Amino acid sequence: MPASQLAPTSLGHVAVTRGSQAAVMARFERLAGKAWLTRKLSVLLPIDALPKAEMDELVSALQLQRRCYVLENVPLEMLGHPLFVKAASEWRICGLSVGSRGLGGDSSLALLGPCGRLAAALTAPSFQRLGLEEPLPGAAELEKKQLAPGQRHVVVDLPISKTRIRKAAKAKEPATSRWQSLVAPLGETISFRAYCDQEMEPPYDFAPLQSASSSIQHHKVPVQHRVLHIGQSTGRPPFERLVLEPWRWADSSQGHAAKHVPRFSPSYGQACEDLLDWLGGLHLGLGVSEGDLWQEQQSGLGNEVLLWTMGESLLGPSQIRHTLQVCQAAFAKHADWFLLSMWGSEDAPISHHGGAHGFDYNGAHHAHLLCVRGRGASSGEEREGPQGLLIEGVNALDSAA
Repeated sequence: MPASQLAPTSLGHVAVTRGSQAAVMARFERLAGKAWLTRKLSVLLPIDALPKAEMDELVSALQLQRRCYVLENVPLEMLGHPLFVKAASEWRICGLSVGSRGLGGDSSLALLGPCGRLAAALTAPSFQRLGLEEPLPGAAELEKKQLAPGQRHVVVDLPISKTRIRKAAKAKEPATSRWQSLVAPLGETISFRAYCDQEMEPPYDFAPLQSASSSIQHHKVPVQHRVLHIGQSTGRPPFERLVLEPWRWADSSQGHAAKHVPRFSPSYGQACEDLLDWLGGLHLGLGVSEGDLWQEQQSGLGNEVLLWTMGESLLGPSQIRHTLQVCQAAFAKHADWFLLSMWGSEDAPISHHGGAHGFDYNGAHHAHLLCVRGRGASSGEEREGPQGLLIEGVNALDSAA
């Protein structure tokens, strides 16, 4: 079993899970399975001496999802249309509202087609106007004093319930879903971004949502890559020591017993946060080489690496799992390590854990998976298998904590 706990940092906490590659990846895959509203994905992978043809093949293989959609001025009630609810389940359609039209300012609505649900973070007036009651899992754990005044997190099932079907049959009227009955009298529209987690050909046309007022556009998902030389012009973090030897960042008071201390120290938590700062600087083309992470720099560990990014867009679990599989294959074949990162949408009403997301202050839920080779055989030691480290962004506002 992997060791998993909250590691304290100067900015709060990061959730750190460390253990065998298989155990840590299993946790990452569980997160990915609920990461319906991911906005960006990135891969950092060493490609030293990899022929150009193989690198091009690797770059192409990392992408699965090709399209995203922008739907504007869609009648709110049509999200509960039976034909669309069925299609959303089959195509695994997910979406996130854009702007405040139809919901009121500072509100956010997420369509979770595979679950047959709408999740929303609403202002008090919107909550009262829609007559909603059901709380989103984890909403009670949010620190309401830090949320926008009156913020409410709710979830509504989209399919027509059996109870509503029976009542409609007795009254000899067409059955409608609860969502349709709530919003139909309002006559409002919504704009949102969407994707199909189960892409097929030809692409889905969103026919049940089309109306005289609506428009639907599809776009290619942005993908970029570049080759970097880290360890030369850009500092190379001590990936291996961060994963294999967390005791090196133990508090000085722990002394020689640090190796056997089960809890991660504040210095180790700060080193994990420094790694995220380094990664952010790498994406922005900035050099970051200060902090607890760099007290354990190792010389002679420069790499030619591929930095591959997908987004800003809306990405789903299938893409994340697919990218993970490609990274695993490269790790098994030629790479000594890899770093796979995913960032959720800041204004999503839910986190990767499926609980309420206090997006007003704490931003996106993000997760970073670092896998390295285990220690080689040495005197008196057995060879270790590949090891993993999973770092998750956590904040006191987020029920994911």
